[in-house]
Amino acid sequence: MKKKLLTVTAVTAALLASSQAAWAATGDQVVIGAQTDIVTLDPGRCYEPYANLFLRACYDTLYEFRNDADGAQPMLATGCEFSEDGLTATITIRDDAVFASGNPVTAEDVKFSIMRCKNLKDNPSFICDVIDSIDVVDDHTVQFNLNTPDSSFTSKLAYCSMSIIDSTLAKEQGATDAEDAATTDTAKEFFDAGASLGSGPYQITSYLPDEEFVLEQNENYYGEASSIPKYIIQEMDDANTQMMSLTQDDIQIALNLSEDTVSELEGTDGVDVLSFPTMTMGFVFMNMDESLGGPVSDPKVQQAIRLAIDYAGIQQIVGDGSLTPLSYVQVGLLGALDARDPSYTDVEKAKELLAEAGYPDGFEIDFPCCTLAPEGIPLTDLAVKLADDLSKIGITLNIQTVDWTGGYAEDYRDGKLGFSVMYWSPDYQDPNAELEFLPGGIVGLRSGWAAEMDQELADMKGQIVSELDQDARVEKLKEMQEKTAEYGPFIPIVQYPKYMGVTSQLTGVEFSDSYRMDVRTIEWAE
Repeated sequence: MKKKLLTVTAVTAALLASSQAAWAATGDQVVIGAQTDIVTLDPGRCYEPYANLFLRACYDTLYEFRNDADGAQPMLATGCEFSEDGLTATITIRDDAVFASGNPVTAEDVKFSIMRCKNLKDNPSFICDVIDSIDVVDDHTVQFNLNTPDSSFTSKLAYCSMSIIDSTLAKEQGATDAEDAATTDTAKEFFDAGASLGSGPYQITSYLPDEEFVLEQNENYYGEASSIPKYIIQEMDDANTQMMSLTQDDIQIALNLSEDTVSELEGTDGVDVLSFPTMTMGFVFMNMDESLGGPVSDPKVQQAIRLAIDYAGIQQIVGDGSLTPLSYVQVGLLGALDARDPSYTDVEKAKELLAEAGYPDGFEIDFPCCTLAPEGIPLTDLAVKLADDLSKIGITLNIQTVDWTGGYAEDYRDGKLGFSVMYWSPDYQDPNAELEFLPGGIVGLRSGWAAEMDQELADMKGQIVSELDQDARVEKLKEMQEKTAEYGPFIPIVQYPKYMGVTSQLTGVEFSDSYRMDVRTIEWAE
């Protein structure tokens, strides 16, 4: 859905139109205002959703999502053949691709890049768990040897941390794909200084952490160049700042607007507001380790909290187009069940369950919350709403605000948080990505939910991943969602819409669940 906005004042409109004409005439830079969550520029270590914005611009992968709804399509790959048992995948790659250095992209680079991601054993390494080894058949052919058939394998190869890097230059900077890469690879500092070793249409030319990064065209790009030679992505912590900067012509794209700022933009000539559905999901998590979660480790308390939340009220905060997923498979993914009815709330039943768990008068508990604002909505706003909802059943939340890079990210990923609210966007556009919420999965373990706590449910992950018959996989996915809709330490509370603001002088600006925004598709309007 796209909504064209009207004029606020003649003066503002005249200034905006004049500056936009200048942009179009010079074909100069585009400035993007965004609140990102980037903690590293090393492709083999990148895991935050907004890291995909620059990875997509600077690097190529074997497969890509040209449109999230169409599934993975070949990018560097020109073909893929699976063995009858599904345990080997032979992929040919194009022979005209070159890196920014001018070095050709070869099968050796493919093997090095993906095995490095696997052996770094960093956040995205689990994407490579299905890969036992990679053999180089010839300069433009690789064979992946898998430990199990994987129904989402090509989708995983489209994930940005599977970006293909210039192995010749990377090795010179201390990169390695050896099994001990986790302790011997020393290239992170080189990447984090702003280096990019990809074959994409742009390169990083400047990076100031928590301030901005700059992308400029790769002169050796083998594809068709964009009409936009330079992007500056500026860190802007809130939707209001982005909205004001857009109207004042300081930025040309506001990436994280909220519904409130959208309404404020009404009447601004020369600005378009874009609205998209997303796979971004907000969720509450409660640690199963009693030493961390305390009372919220109790399944009855978890269900009481699930029933006490005012889902309709949360949808009002997040805005039109928001909904409540029933379980971890977001609406829109293969096999997803219908959204939960937001009137699911039952405060009296929640009080009964809390009393049965031994807390008739409720309890007080710490609630750390990070300062990120997924899709323009601060998590702290959701925390305040949750505190109000849970106070109605006697639970008092002590909200503690923590910066994402100030300790929250590390504690969250290390499973050290007892009770909080967080968000999740699929690593790759396939429901298999959501299976990490199951016991023993990457996200499951962040809530202390070990496989042995529910082995039957944990085993469903392998069963779904290895099921190559699509209809059978969908049935297994539905069964998993039904089992977890009322059970477990995770409560999906909202699936976000996405609001973006853009000058009318640009075309091709689209939200992407895979890349947040694909700068490759943006052009100056004619």
